[in-house]
Amino acid sequence: MADCVLRAQSVPGQVLYSTLRKIINQIFSLENFDNEKLAKYLRCLLKVTLASEPEYPLKIMEDICRLVKQCAGSEKPIPSLEVEWFTTTAFNHGVDLYGAKEDELSKQWITHALTLAHYHEDGGDLERELQKRQISLKWDS
Repeated sequence: MADCVLRAQSVPGQVLYSTLRKIINQIFSLENFDNEKLAKYLRCLLKVTLASEPEYPLKIMEDICRLVKQCAGSEKPIPSLEVEWFTTTAFNHGVDLYGAKEDELSKQWITHALTLAHYHEDGGDLERELQKRQISLKWDS
């Protein structure tokens, strides 16, 4: 079902977001799959909505941050590779928005990236690197 939605052309961001979100929620409740599989589904959802209206990928990123925080330190944390992908995607998208003079959106994405980097299990290397890069961004406000 999700494949049909993804193959459809010119699907508005709201329809894409809400339909895929419902599918993921149903699969999660029916199959009771693990955090690794959930992260992969959220990665797909983020990828397909990233170019749509800003509110939809931001909602997904907020959910991802909440999930990563909740699972950190548990027996089944979100896999490090997935956290790294979410982090770098959020930071890079924030930098793209910075270049487009979308300062408020840029700040939101960079903040999400830093939050996720904090929970990346690499001894703080990714978080320190992103903090160094964030300092070079000079927002208007």
